[in-house]
Amino acid sequence: MKTANRWILAAIILSALSTYLTAYTFEAHSIAAGHIFRWNGETWWRTSPSGSLFPWPKKPGMLEALSKVNDVDLFIYSYLIESWILVVLTVLMWGLVSICVYKAVKELQRNKTRQEDVQ
Repeated sequence: MKTANRWILAAIILSALSTYLTAYTFEAHSIAAGHIFRWNGETWWRTSPSGSLFPWPKKPGMLEALSKVNDVDLFIYSYLIESWILVVLTVLMWGLVSICVYKAVKELQRNKTRQEDVQ
């Protein structure tokens, strides 16, 4: 029963992390697509004050003026959003959740079979 409980706990924790990562990915992609662009080799927010992609994506202000993307947001945009690595990580996390749920169900069925054999 201990092994099944561990798989269930792992599935719950990974589900929570995967849900957060999914929401973050969706929000970051939608904000980046509408508010960030590259021009002359530099990355800019379309409006000011600048928005943010960390710790949670936030839209920029309403003033029609370019504002430079900071280093953290540039890293997230360049290496995680444009390359679609964030989406791949989200899919992999949900794959891990599926494996944990499968293992937990399998272990619970095995424990149930053992209990029936004892009786």
